[in-house]
Amino acid sequence: MMLTPMMLLRLIVICFGRVRMILWRSSDPSTDPDLEDIDLGVARYVPVSLEVLMKSTKFSRKEIQLIYCGFKQDCPTGVVSADKFRELYSQFFPLGDATVFARQIFQMMDQDMDGSVSFEEFLVVMSMLSRGSIDEKLQWVFNLYDLNGEGFLTVDSMIEIGASIYEMLGKYTDPPVHEATVREHVTRIFIKMDSNADGIVTFSEFKEFCVNDDKIRHNFCVFNSVL
Repeated sequence: MMLTPMMLLRLIVICFGRVRMILWRSSDPSTDPDLEDIDLGVARYVPVSLEVLMKSTKFSRKEIQLIYCGFKQDCPTGVVSADKFRELYSQFFPLGDATVFARQIFQMMDQDMDGSVSFEEFLVVMSMLSRGSIDEKLQWVFNLYDLNGEGFLTVDSMIEIGASIYEMLGKYTDPPVHEATVREHVTRIFIKMDSNADGIVTFSEFKEFCVNDDKIRHNFCVFNSVL
């Protein structure tokens, strides 16, 4: 199994399957809740107004209310802690260890770095992943690989992300993937991305590699309807 930018996006989105399931239900009027009765307040955290969320995301009022219903099921306090985030990922990958990968994604979502992910932070990322442009999605994945915020990727930073993914997948990988194999896979992709062979990958090089790959480009478009 080869690590790709699309593999990252799929893993990020999969743990929020409950949200997607709730939105699918909305196509059946008989299952729609009374949206005007949905209370956006929680005991310890109150999200900003629906109007503000509609302006900061690409979701409609109804979609935001339905997404919040799913969010509250897993996060009744209105925020997600790092431990809860790891727990959510672990539910989908019980044969591996999701600790490192979940922490990396959590840190990307926790924009104000207060140690928790609010509904607003969650919603903005989900809007970008499902409704954002290819450039926005690519930039987000690029930033995930760029662990130190240096504005470029190194083979070591990509290997670190790759290792955390394979560690999370655990026994799902067939055949089992060893550390040397991860390094080999990631190094092979890195060399293809590094078009000028200067030892670093800029966002321009990362983007060029992704948009010129028909499969990756097609899959980014598929994510437009992930919710």
